[in-house]
Amino acid sequence: MGGGVIGAASAWRLAAAGCNVTVFDSANVPNDRGASAGESRIFRTAYKEGTEYHPLLKASLNHWNALEESTGLKFLEMCGGLTIGREDHPDVAAVITSAQQVGADIEVLDAKQTRQLYPQHRVDDDEVAVRDAVAGVFRPELTVRALRTAAETLGAVFRTYSPVLGLRPTASQVHVEMADGSEPFDRVVVAPGPWAKAFAHYVGERVTPKELVGVWFRVLDQEASGPQRMPIAIRRHESGGFSSFPMLDGFSVKILPHHLPWNEVDDVSDLSRFIDPSFVRSAERLATDLLPLVEPTAIRVSTWSDGFTATGVPKVGISQEDERIVFATGMSGQGFKMAPGVGDLVVSAVKDGSTEAIPESFKK
Repeated sequence: MGGGVIGAASAWRLAAAGCNVTVFDSANVPNDRGASAGESRIFRTAYKEGTEYHPLLKASLNHWNALEESTGLKFLEMCGGLTIGREDHPDVAAVITSAQQVGADIEVLDAKQTRQLYPQHRVDDDEVAVRDAVAGVFRPELTVRALRTAAETLGAVFRTYSPVLGLRPTASQVHVEMADGSEPFDRVVVAPGPWAKAFAHYVGERVTPKELVGVWFRVLDQEASGPQRMPIAIRRHESGGFSSFPMLDGFSVKILPHHLPWNEVDDVSDLSRFIDPSFVRSAERLATDLLPLVEPTAIRVSTWSDGFTATGVPKVGISQEDERIVFATGMSGQGFKMAPGVGDLVVSAVKDGSTEAIPESFKK
């Protein structure tokens, strides 16, 4: 259930493991509503969220490389990554500590070095940049297309525009209920992304859909703004925070503001395309202050959504309601980069009933 990046990656890994796979999605695969939209996503290995993510990230990078080779689609460009802020900022300190613990390839640059190497960012004298050598930028829609292609090549079937209304476990199988009837399966993987509300009882925790807003700015220096020169970045500053992405469309860079509210969404299918002007103005002020090589007026604003847990930690495991139901949801903005690794966890849960490889925090 679900053909976003987690569902499509799980389908690919399950099909590669010899399973007969059918994927149901209420929209197309890919689509512009869920967490696989928005033109760009980040891959990084210097990960402030903790060391237990590192094996998933390492495994996922190997899978991403193999997927590009097998499909001939180039969807991940390794451009390096930066985390910029004061060295005592909790997020910056956590990146350094986590990277050192797992031996990730990082370098801490002082303000002068950062200005010389990365003029795309305005940096205060007391700030540093943590450079992550193994980081890059995804084209998310193309990534999901590649996952679907690889899964279909291995025999998976994608049933798009087929919303699942519920699950009905019986003694022998689990029935997937749809408007035009039901279909029985031996195992069901619940990977609905921001559409997870209706299936909370199988997950054991409420997953809240939230609206994410990307804001694009025209670049003043195209040569300095592409992925060859501009890494992905996480910015932490007293005036606000954001993720920034290099130019992929030939004329603009995107930021995803972190200090502005990500509103809850009642129904992802009715995701609003209207953004409050105060949000856009705040993003413009932030870009004007911290990104000197962009024009101060936004030229594009776009919305998509993701499902968030209360703790911000993904949920992966076997349902206590029925051991034939496996869930992978509530990625909380973290799922894209590690989707194939999560797919491997799903394979172990489906085929072997094992949750041993799942990080402990994902099970809580």
